[in-house]
Amino acid sequence: MDQTYLIILRLFHIVTGVFWAGSTIYLARFVIPAAKALGPEGGRFMQQLTMTNNLPAAMLGAGTLNILSGILLFWELSGGFQSAWFSSHYGMTLSIGGTTGLIAYIIGVTMNRPAGMRMAALSKAIAASGGVPTPEQAQQVQDARNKLISATNRIAGLLVITVIAMAIARYT
Repeated sequence: MDQTYLIILRLFHIVTGVFWAGSTIYLARFVIPAAKALGPEGGRFMQQLTMTNNLPAAMLGAGTLNILSGILLFWELSGGFQSAWFSSHYGMTLSIGGTTGLIAYIIGVTMNRPAGMRMAALSKAIAASGGVPTPEQAQQVQDARNKLISATNRIAGLLVITVIAMAIARYT
């Protein structure tokens, strides 16, 4: 195994993981509750945050690159997915972290992304019709927002487990 390749792969995995997990946990713990407390102004802030900086795409990209680099690391560290490695404490701990990270990613792709896209489409439709939502549109926005918040909280919890597992794996 080429050490330079492994170092670069680990560095890439750690940097993308720090951004993905850190931004998710920060959103779930601080930004979303503050935005909710602001009411309609908070909704506008969140909309601006996602549109101006394209934060959802950056988080999805970081998560995707993190998962892919993690799979490559598993391949390298396990000697080509050898079962004996997965039976070791180190392998089991990394597997727990990898599994929770993968579940978090799947939730993000299957729940957060569609809910966010739905909210963006509704916001455009509301703006195009004069800026005042119909009762049906208001309910659809609220449903999408609730789904997004719930999924983000679950993802954050899973990523906390992932980070802990990755941090302690070497010492198990």
